[in-house]
Amino acid sequence: MFDWFLIGLTILFAVMVARLILKKYNAIFVFFASGIVILMAASLLTGTPILPKGSLGNVFHDTFGFLTATFKKNIAGIGTLIMVVTGYATYMKHIGASTKLAFTASHLLGGIRNKYLLLSAFYLVGMCLKLVLTSQASLAVLMLATVFPVFIALGIRPITAASVLALLCLDYGPNDGSTLFMSTVAQMNVVEMFLDYQSKAALAIILVTAVLIPFYYRYMDRKDSLHPEEEGEVSESREIENPDVPFFYIFLPLIPLVIVFADYFIPGTKIDVITANFMGFAFTFLCEFIRRKDRSAIPSDMVVILKGMANVFVSVVSIIISASVFAEGIKILGGITIFTNMISDMQGAAVIIMILLTGITYLFAIIMGSGAAPFFAFGPLTPAVAAKLGVPTLTLLLPMELATSIGRASSPVCGALIAIAGTAGITPIRLAKRTAPLLFIMLPVDMTASYIFTI
Repeated sequence: MFDWFLIGLTILFAVMVARLILKKYNAIFVFFASGIVILMAASLLTGTPILPKGSLGNVFHDTFGFLTATFKKNIAGIGTLIMVVTGYATYMKHIGASTKLAFTASHLLGGIRNKYLLLSAFYLVGMCLKLVLTSQASLAVLMLATVFPVFIALGIRPITAASVLALLCLDYGPNDGSTLFMSTVAQMNVVEMFLDYQSKAALAIILVTAVLIPFYYRYMDRKDSLHPEEEGEVSESREIENPDVPFFYIFLPLIPLVIVFADYFIPGTKIDVITANFMGFAFTFLCEFIRRKDRSAIPSDMVVILKGMANVFVSVVSIIISASVFAEGIKILGGITIFTNMISDMQGAAVIIMILLTGITYLFAIIMGSGAAPFFAFGPLTPAVAAKLGVPTLTLLLPMELATSIGRASSPVCGALIAIAGTAGITPIRLAKRTAPLLFIMLPVDMTASYIFTI
């Protein structure tokens, strides 16, 4: 009976957190506050120590001691990793290198005459760019400046063009924050994990979506023509501008990615992601010193980099820390573990748990308009659950990671979706509805492919 009480309490806490976030309470505060309450309650109910080693004397002190330990661990580890990667991406945008890459990629599509095939081809190129421009919002802004005007000029409706931009959502690749976090939880080399598992599942999703795009948007355009509704007005007609930087700058955003991959295949070297990005910084600063006339302004670019790192601390790293507190509370409470133990002997228990955890993170991503927060909250629970089920951790973790980015793109409160909708002159909810069917198809493809490639 007590086990069912703990399961019910776990569900109750999850629902309460979801309701608070739906009411627009700050997610970081909600995770911190609920995490502290759950940690104390769980430790008192189950007798499980919050700090197994080095207790500070009582549950109250141990809870805040855990906060200290969590801050130290995440800032020194995954936090620094994400901040450095984001700082490099911010610098690439500042000097025009990532814009040059996006501009060049958009012009590669110019020769395709069939507009629906063009949409599909653009989606494939865009998802390749997502490996380098890891932020969905940043990629969306660049695409709005380069590709969106091309679509409109070719007679593609604003809502269709905007919807395809919203599909560029999957978080994958060795430089992505969620991927880096997943490799930490799974205790795997990030490049190995990407090449052997994540890339295969992501490729399955991307190819299925690319095949469906021409059929879906042709059908929706014809349907809209039979039942016309007010078409969105493009907020402003912008001329595509080619950034005034050398052509080879398109390769600068790729440097850390190339170094990380090369290190994986070259024996005798051991370069981590942070070091690869520092090498990219050094080479780029050298290029800027040679190219720019006003060399005295180059050192001030450090401010741009540090601001980018500070912004991602607020938006991502702080969520990792707060979500870790919430996750530890749920872990000590034991509801998910108890439920797993109950059904572990059932046929297909691993599939049931995978669907359950993936569904939870997917729904939280829709509610929050963020993929990072739910994944960082529920991802750390998977190693213990996977061990009980006798399956690899990635069997549970990978579909969750991909599902959160799909759920984020389905949310009308997602920052990237709001930016895209504003440029297209339509409401975010209308854009979310237009994109939702394809995103929903991505979800079962994600779970099926992740299970097949990790089991």
